[in-house]
Amino acid sequence: TISEEQLQAFILKAREKKNRQQATAMPDPLSQLVVDDPTSRGSKRKNQDETARISIEIPKKGEDVTAEGDETNTLAPPTKKKRATR
Repeated sequence: TISEEQLQAFILKAREKKNRQQATAMPDPLSQLVVDDPTSRGSKRKNQDETARISIEIPKKGEDVTAEGDETNTLAPPTKKKRATR
């Protein structure tokens, strides 16, 4: 068995050890603050701000396609491709 002095010394050491662990386990609280920054997440999804639609006017069949300001270069309508027979 242990004596009363040894028990008191053990309890005192245990309390000091516990206090030291709590002191080292609690660093500056601001360093633990988590800020939700979308750029720091590394996600593959785009933000709503980054998403933009680009509209391109598609000419209907039979209309000539011309570039703006370049009236002389007209594109011929695409030719139909024939399937090769075996």
